[in-house]
Amino acid sequence: MTRTDDRRDGALTLALTAVAGFALGTVAGMVLGGSMGRLHGERVRHAFGRLRRSSRAPNPEETERAVRAALSADETTRDLDLQVHAPGDGLVELTGVVTDALVRRAAADVARSAPGVEVVVNRILVQGTDLPPPPASTGGRGP
Repeated sequence: MTRTDDRRDGALTLALTAVAGFALGTVAGMVLGGSMGRLHGERVRHAFGRLRRSSRAPNPEETERAVRAALSADETTRDLDLQVHAPGDGLVELTGVVTDALVRRAAADVARSAPGVEVVVNRILVQGTDLPPPPASTGGRGP
């Protein structure tokens, strides 16, 4: 075998390896894509945003303070009696009771906009839907 033959065999091996790797990657992508759902812009932006983020994640106390500040600053949520718990890794849990489902959603949206928040677990209950309505006032008179 000559030196030229060795180079040709090496180049052929490299080309076949590249084609096999591309094919394997394509098949793996199809399988994962099928199990993960359709790809859309928001999902891609979220994934790349997480990659770009600095390695220092905000501590839970900072995240809780940021969420409380955001809730207090928002006109819809400032007077609500909500509890905020941030166990870490950008996770925030909201609990409390509100009178309207739209207010419940607004509180989650406000919390999600706070710095350091990745996921909001909204456990806010809606009076009259998740809980029975408060008893009607009898005006001081008995039943």
